[in-house]
Amino acid sequence: MPRFRLEFVDDGSHVDVDADDYDDNGDTVSLYRYVPEGADPLDPATTKEIIASFERTSLAGPPQAVQ
Repeated sequence: MPRFRLEFVDDGSHVDVDADDYDDNGDTVSLYRYVPEGADPLDPATTKEIIASFERTSLAGPPQAVQ
């Protein structure tokens, strides 16, 4: 599963989250995984399960993929 790093503007700290992808609607950044695990995201039977959500204004930028 890919990993994303989120950096926070208030104290410069960061957190790494294992997630398949993320959505940014301008107000909230939500990281999610596909269900069932490893499912094809284009398959209509695949759903997204939100792992974590953050207010967009609390982040220094979009989530960055990390190795």
